[in-house]
Amino acid sequence: MSSETRREIMDIIGDIGYGNNTFLLTNCMYGLFDGYLYDELIGYADEVTMSKDLYRRILKVFRTACEYPKYERVSDAVEVSDEVEPIEYYEGIGVAEGKRYLASV
Repeated sequence: MSSETRREIMDIIGDIGYGNNTFLLTNCMYGLFDGYLYDELIGYADEVTMSKDLYRRILKVFRTACEYPKYERVSDAVEVSDEVEPIEYYEGIGVAEGKRYLASV
């Protein structure tokens, strides 16, 4: 995200203000900084009374964010087992296989 886009998001948030009906829209705008593009953002903007200019600025930022590449986390399948992991207990506090245990035998 460019510095101009980040600045515009902050300016928009300031122009939206903090009222009873602006929380969800403001929250969606802040989410852009964390990489979240909420589908509901435009719907929330429709619900808030604002100038046409501010609405257009929100649409422009939304379209810009839509152009960013999508990140998909793909992980390998993890084998799940219901078996209980064997635990070796040592007297006092110790570390067994990277885990800390407090036990007495």
